[in-house]
Amino acid sequence: MDESRVAFLRRLVASPSPSGFERPAQQVVREEIQQYTDEVHTDVHGNVIAALNASAEPRVMLEAHCDELGFLIRHIDEQGYLYFAPIGGFDASTLPGNRVNIHTPKGIVSGVVGRKPVHSLSAEEREKAPKLWDLWIDIGASSKEEALERVKVGAVGTRAAELETLHKDIIISRALDDKSGVFAVVEAMRRIHAKREQLKAGVFFVSAVQEEIGLRGARTSAYSVNPQIAIAVDVAPTSDIPGAPKNRMGDLKMNAGPILTIGAHINLPVYERLVKAAEEAGISYQVEASAAGTGTDTDAIQVARGPIATGLLSIPCRYLHTGSEMVSLKDVDDVAELIARFVLALDADTNLIP
Repeated sequence: MDESRVAFLRRLVASPSPSGFERPAQQVVREEIQQYTDEVHTDVHGNVIAALNASAEPRVMLEAHCDELGFLIRHIDEQGYLYFAPIGGFDASTLPGNRVNIHTPKGIVSGVVGRKPVHSLSAEEREKAPKLWDLWIDIGASSKEEALERVKVGAVGTRAAELETLHKDIIISRALDDKSGVFAVVEAMRRIHAKREQLKAGVFFVSAVQEEIGLRGARTSAYSVNPQIAIAVDVAPTSDIPGAPKNRMGDLKMNAGPILTIGAHINLPVYERLVKAAEEAGISYQVEASAAGTGTDTDAIQVARGPIATGLLSIPCRYLHTGSEMVSLKDVDDVAELIARFVLALDADTNLIP
């Protein structure tokens, strides 16, 4: 993928967006998406909604969530250590030693997640993952007063990890869940806009908030947009790592193409049209079978208002919810291309009845 396009993803990752505090990232999204749409607005939840060819039908919503995991500072002790509430679903065992950024009105305050050293852990403690409430953030302060001069209760933090190229198309970063998805949807909008003369549908881009704490932004934005069709883009864990249970996860690989979900939360005609678009374009794809909820914004969108014909495209991702989430830019590019082809093939006569 062209580095000039990846530069947008780098800016997006560099802009903090813990759930409920997505403003910096959404500003980056607004600046980019306005080039490929007719109108852009932000609702009171913070969802960015943009429209292209809005009066046409069917109305199709293309959505990904911009929020990421984070820390909310809730206590500072007498020694100047910061204790936090997690924003989103952390695996506590991945946190000790992580460098973090606390975002304040005066700028970033750097810190590190602390835990008792291994030398002083009991044999029983060494066998167990730490509890989140046993961890703290050390900003180098020597007292509560000194810490409070730099950080207030209620400040938010993120891991300090930024986007890096690991090898060829493989990138690592915090927050690729789901900023790589937002990037893919923006890329799809860019391609749709470039072929606007072929577009028959009304297209609504949504960069949603608060997915990590309950699919909240997707639900409210879908109610506002009121689409007939919606495609959500997220990341999905792969089973191409040692010890992964393929009998439970399926055989899902990074660098093997977009993951298409099939199951109760997915409209069958939408799924079939995605498969057809992939096969006609020669795009490799993988299938994930989801018998119940997908755990993504799709679940909220499907029943946000009247029935919505939903589809789910996922970017294969290793090491979710760590500071080094890993995806392939080729998979991201294929997701964008598949979305664009799917949308450009829609018209007012598109049948969505299963």
